[in-house]
Amino acid sequence: MAGIYIHIPFCNSKCAYCGFYSLPSLKLKEQFLEALKAEIVARKDYLKQRSHCGLDPQSPSLLQSHHTPPINTIYFGGGTPSLLSIKEISELLQLIKETYPVAENAEITLEANPDTLSLAYLEGLRQLGVNRLSIGIQSFFDNDLKYLSRRHDSQHARQCIDWAKQAGFSNISIDLIYGLPTSNAEQWNRNLDLFFALDLPHLSAYALTLEPNAILTKQIELGKVQPVNEEDALRDYEILSQRAAENGYLHYEISNFCRRGMHSKHNASYWFGTPYIGFGPSAHSFDGTSRQWNVSSVERYCVRVPEPVEGPFYEKEILSLEQQYDEYVMLRLRTHWGIDLKWLKREMGERFSTYCEQHAQPLIAQGRLSQTREFLYLTDQQMLFADGVAEELFWE
Repeated sequence: MAGIYIHIPFCNSKCAYCGFYSLPSLKLKEQFLEALKAEIVARKDYLKQRSHCGLDPQSPSLLQSHHTPPINTIYFGGGTPSLLSIKEISELLQLIKETYPVAENAEITLEANPDTLSLAYLEGLRQLGVNRLSIGIQSFFDNDLKYLSRRHDSQHARQCIDWAKQAGFSNISIDLIYGLPTSNAEQWNRNLDLFFALDLPHLSAYALTLEPNAILTKQIELGKVQPVNEEDALRDYEILSQRAAENGYLHYEISNFCRRGMHSKHNASYWFGTPYIGFGPSAHSFDGTSRQWNVSSVERYCVRVPEPVEGPFYEKEILSLEQQYDEYVMLRLRTHWGIDLKWLKREMGERFSTYCEQHAQPLIAQGRLSQTREFLYLTDQQMLFADGVAEELFWE
């Protein structure tokens, strides 16, 4: 199995907190779509070249293959993919299906911002075969949305979810942001009340993070807006973890919660080390033993994809076995699946499983890591410190 990610880098405007690569303009859209289609076709053999799946606990090692594995997930991310028309998305999906072996029951996700959605648009997406939505709500309160410089209001946020259900979507995820200085424990609880009342299968919730290149970071430094308080974020995380469990949601990754069986298959493939191809500027790819990332400039991407003589549109890194081990540890500790020592021994060798288990023992004794049989994992509270725990398990 494998996945495809398509990065659509355009937005109506740049949100204050955003650190992702995006452009608040559509003037290069036509040129970009032509380059994107060229990349989709040009890289049709990328996954045939893999030599080892490396990190997927669901599969045995994959030897050199002469066939592209079935594409089980397709994900339109951004940016704001919902700025593309139904016709443009249809053309991209059709080209992907003509070029790659897309599974009949593939999960096809599209990220969307409420200000770009209408009932007719959502009905069009559903007719194309898009079967999962990820909607960037961020908050159901207007004071939060204003602080984040979002273009929608709370009323339209709720309206979009109603439209999505009317259009036939049942697999709907929304994003919420916590730790906002415009909020408090009572308002965060109310945000969660509204989410649970919607009876949606998935929630992605993120602490407000100050990215170095984000507008919000500069505004705080200049004293123009309220600063972020880490204690508020910790409080909101604890409220979220407790209330999600009480309402039947599985905390399957640091920032993700779902009803049983409704996790994001595409995002889970990253944590499982499943091979994937990323199309578009700044998109990443992984074939099992190497990573590849495209230039993070629409202008350079549009020139270099059709005309490689101008220079490659990507960079590449071959991962050593030690680097693959570190990535496995880092990614799996973010999830409730945890590190599978038996898999580690079978797929990467006894020296890695022994090393991991030996370095885990002090962490377990300190209460920073948990173990059940051959699995090392983090509880909800321990997940807050996942990065620090992972570093102590990394290969020296």
